[in-house]
Amino acid sequence: MVCDQSSNFEVIHGLLDLLMTKVGCKMGKDYRLVEDPTDVRYFTRRGVAIMLNGKQIGSMGVLHPEVLGNFELKYPVSCVEVEFDPMFDHFKDAK
Repeated sequence: MVCDQSSNFEVIHGLLDLLMTKVGCKMGKDYRLVEDPTDVRYFTRRGVAIMLNGKQIGSMGVLHPEVLGNFELKYPVSCVEVEFDPMFDHFKDAK
């Protein structure tokens, strides 16, 4: 999670891309980001599902103001949540 005066979504997106690169995943081939309108934690059109080989392994986005208010957070928060086991399995299979 990143909490700052701006959302810093590009920071968490860059972190995800670096992590995926390190385990041998290629954007568009092995993994992709898909808009997820059902995840109410995130701002509308600012939340995505992280898909690896067609299976959702996490989510990423800018937290909705209601969520921020519930936790008394005064600044925007961007977060990424990833299951590591599917990523490590992909890494082992890629070798």
